[in-house]
Amino acid sequence: MRVVTSTLLVAAVTELSKGSSKLIRAKDVFGWCERNNVDYQGEGRSQEPLWEADREEARGQRRLLKFKSGECKQSRVGWALPVHAAKAREAAARLGWHEQVWDGEKWDWMGGVPQVQRRPVREEPVSAEPAWELSIEGA
Repeated sequence: MRVVTSTLLVAAVTELSKGSSKLIRAKDVFGWCERNNVDYQGEGRSQEPLWEADREEARGQRRLLKFKSGECKQSRVGWALPVHAAKAREAAARLGWHEQVWDGEKWDWMGGVPQVQRRPVREEPVSAEPAWELSIEGA
């Protein structure tokens, strides 16, 4: 089984971009790797070969744009070809994702760190009466 490289990552995004979606999610790249007998998981940490291929691409030819849904490791990630930049940016905006650029050492947010949108806290009035009653039989 081949291990994913930057060239294979670009091949996956290129092939998957032939459909209607121009922003290619990591989970779609995982599926492409599985169908093409390419190892994206490796032996160590989760998907480390894929993230190394992503960094290798960013340090090298920069054939892909990268988008991410937030700062945490559980955030969703996607890529796009520069030729599809406008449509990919539109899709990313609809999803609340933000573009990242490689600054030579690490990924940085294009336009600054995105603000986390939190769900509004819905406060319900506290009733003086309990919501349930405890009945004790035989008391």
